[in-house]
Order: sequence, then structure tokens, then C-alpha cells
Amino acid sequence: TSMRAACVPRASPFTPGVAFDRSARGRVTRAPARAVMFVKPTRRAASNTSSSMMMPTTIHQRSALTRASSPSSSPDAGEGDGLVLRKLEGRAALARAVFPVAVACLGGVSFGYHLGAVNPALEHLARDIGVAADVGAKASVVSSLLFACIFSAFAAGGMADRFGRKATLTLAAAALGVGSAACASATGLSAMLLGRALAGVGVGIVSILVPMYISEVSPDEHRGVLGSANQLSIGAGILCAMVAGLPLQSATVNPTWWRTMFWIASVPAIALGALLRAVPESPAWLRSRGKFQEADDVDVRLFGAPSGESANATGAKTAASWADTLRNRNNRRAILTGPTLFLIQQFAGINAIIYFSTSIFEGAGVQSGVLASVLVCVVNILGSVIATGLLDKMGRKPLLAYSFLGMTACCLGLAASAAFPASALAPSLSLVAVVGYVFIFGMGAGPVPGLLSSEIFAPAVRGKGMSLCFLSHWLFNFFIGQGFLPAVESFGASAVYAFFAAFSFIGYVFAQTYVIETKGKSLEQISAEMNGK
Repeated sequence: TSMRAACVPRASPFTPGVAFDRSARGRVTRAPARAVMFVKPTRRAASNTSSSMMMPTTIHQRSALTRASSPSSSPDAGEGDGLVLRKLEGRAALARAVFPVAVACLGGVSFGYHLGAVNPALEHLARDIGVAADVGAKASVVSSLLFACIFSAFAAGGMADRFGRKATLTLAAAALGVGSAACASATGLSAMLLGRALAGVGVGIVSILVPMYISEVSPDEHRGVLGSANQLSIGAGILCAMVAGLPLQSATVNPTWWRTMFWIASVPAIALGALLRAVPESPAWLRSRGKFQEADDVDVRLFGAPSGESANATGAKTAASWADTLRNRNNRRAILTGPTLFLIQQFAGINAIIYFSTSIFEGAGVQSGVLASVLVCVVNILGSVIATGLLDKMGRKPLLAYSFLGMTACCLGLAASAAFPASALAPSLSLVAVVGYVFIFGMGAGPVPGLLSSEIFAPAVRGKGMSLCFLSHWLFNFFIGQGFLPAVESFGASAVYAFFAAFSFIGYVFAQTYVIETKGKSLEQISAEMNGK
């Protein structure tokens, strides 16, 4: 039946991405995306049908109506006939994704804040809980979070596949909030370690779920800029923790301010848990559970039109087991690419160089360790901001490759300054090398591995594949943190920086020869390319 109704895509509070042409002679009543919509046919249409004058259509029925009543398929359809849902493009598509991405990035802020909060607060909290003279106890306060991250990151992918992205992020928000409160109110070492471990569970989960969720609710052409928001939010969280720690450096220091710092950590966690109710579930996860109508509704809300994937894809989308994930030949390239990038990222020395940056800044005349840490965070954020504008223009691969190459040069500069400490140029060279390293890392080697890990795995193995990636991240992060100072004592700082330079160059070669470009491609296209199809 020919309907005198035309549809053009634009934002609407009722049917996102859908608006109806008022010039059509039929009357269209707008309704929410999942509600029933009624279309009154024209007189010509009414003369050609014996059906009811009021026709209900759901999302799936609208797709059928589009095909059945379009001018190309109906011989007597006039201009403006048919109902067409079109994908949003440009700024309209970007605007739809901003809110859910911003909500998810609250997890990144919590991630960064918990990583950064313990450093300025450590000495004060150690005195408060009675372990000021116990070096091992203080080390356990720092490492307990990283240790918990290893286990929660490994479990998070399977939980996301089973319970959904939103439910797993809600669990992470609860762990982060309760862990923050436990740290803030701790009066002994056991309570502090419990709080840090709970926070670590949350950090490990959001390290996977935030980039995963962002990649699945972002338009293909904007996935780079939106995906880089995760790294930017982590950097912002670290910076907030450093700024929150500044009162502990004042002459009139309040020794219990560290408790306020941990109460502040609960704010983004609470906001994340509350605002997750207002964002959609991942359409990719909905399809993996056979909920195709709900997935189409989310697609219309986010992208202006359904993706076109049918229920016939259910078998291909169902979450795979660990055995299938590891044994399937189609997954091997992704499994090699993702965890290897995180291994190289950690062995290129980012955390060790940031840890050692305080003494480097002191050698260059910057006496405040906290001020030096704030400067490092600002430089890292600046690099991430620049990367945000380049990932969807230059692509992931060149930014990653040349970031590793620049880090190689900076590590060689640090090795040279450590080898000749008496040189007049050594302090300036080491300062420039550290700032350059952190800036270049923020432009490529920082955001790209996390972004790629959310793109290169097929939908059926994305959760478990990302678990492997971030297991690699946290495991090697822990090893580097434990082994850096002993390595410096055994081999010297110059040799350790040369080691970091070698791994950075390996990263450049690996990115150039093995990593694929994902810019502007759909997740399905990337999966097919990784499988060699």
C-alpha cells in the first residue's frame, strides 16, 4: 500500500534521528522509538486497500515499510512516498554519542584518580594507620590496587559478555565507591588494604569496560576521537588527584587531609552509577543475546537508523567460550596484536619514567615533587588532546608507530644524560627527554592500544579478548613497578633507559608491520580484515 508520508533524519526527543515531512498529505503521529506509530493513508492509498485506516508500525515494521513503499518498489508511488531511516552523519552523529561516552568516561576519571591519589597521600596515611616505619607495608598499600586489577581485568570481559556492559560498569562503580569510602575511613593497615583492593577491582573492570562500551556506541567515523576520551579522562583523573594532594605540601598541612582525598574519589564513582541509568545498553551486546528489536531501537537512538543486522547473525554474535576464543584461528591475529601492544607499552617504560621524573625535575631545579608530577600530567593530557583531533584524520597506525619512534629518541636522550651526569647539558637534556617522552606517549602509545583492543576483536570474543589485553597491561605494569629500582641498582639507570629505548623501537617495527589501520571502518569490517576475509 502506498503511503503519502516521507521521512528525513533529524533529531527528535521522541524518535531519535526520525522526523516526518509535514508537506505530505497524510498525518503522522510521532511516538517513542519502541512505541506504536500510526499513519493515516491518503485517499489514493485508501482506494487501493481494504485494510484498516490506521496502521501500527514498530522499528522492524518500519524497515519493512521502507522497502515495501519506496518509489523503487512501488509502481504507483509518487514523490515523497515511503518511510526512510538514514544514518546520521557528521556533527549530528557525534552529538548523539557524546552523553553516553561522557558517562562512561567517569570510570576513566575514577581509574586515574585512584592511581594518582596514593602518591601524595602515602606518608601521611602511613603515619595515621601506624605503618610509617614499615616500608613493606607502605609498598603493599600501593601494590594492592594493581594486584586486584590483574584479577578483575581478567574476569571483566566474561562478565560483560554475560551480564551486559551497563550492569558490569554498575558493579565497577559500586566497587570504586565502597573502596574509596573504606580507604577514607581506614584506621589500620588491614582496612586500608581492603579498601585499595576493592578500588582495584573497580579500576580493573573500568579499564576494559569503558573503551569497550565507547567503541560500541560510537559512530564508525568518530570512534577515534570518542575512543581517545578514555585516555584523556584517565589523565584528568590523575591530575585531579595530584591537585587534591597539594594541601599536603603546605607548611600548615592538615595531616588528615588524605582522608578527604579518598572521599573525593567516591564522587565520580557515585556519578557513574547514577548516570548509567540514563544511557543505552550496547547494541552489540543486545544482538549477542538475541535482542534484535532492542538493539535496533538503540541504533535509531544513537545513529538515526538500525544497523541492518538480522536475527540470522545470532549464531555468529553469541559470546564465545574461553576455549573457542583461544583455539579459533580467526582470533589469533587479534590475540597477538592486543596483548603484545600492552606488553611493549609497559616495557617501553612509561610508568618507570613517570616514577623517576621527580628526581629528574629536581636535578633541573624544580624542587617540588608534587609540582613536577602535576607538570608531567599536564603534558600527558596535552598530548592526549592533540591525539583526539588526529586519530580519525591520520589514523591509529601512524600515530602509534611514530609515537614509539619518538619515545625511542627520548629514552636514548635519558640514557645519554644518565651515562654522563657530570655534563653541563645532562640536567637540561634529561628534562627535555622526560617532557618529550610523556607528550609523545600521550599522542599515540597511550591511547591507541586501548582503542585498538576495543576494535580488533570480533563481537563474539570482544569481552574475553579485551580481558587478555588488559591482563597483559596490569600484569606487566605490576612487574615493571616492582623491578625498576632493583634493575637501576644492578645495571645502572643508563642501561635501563637503553632497554626502554630498545622496546620502544620494537614497538615502532611491530606497529608498522603487523598492526592494521582501523580508521573509519565498522567493527564488522575490522573483524573481517583481521580474519583475512
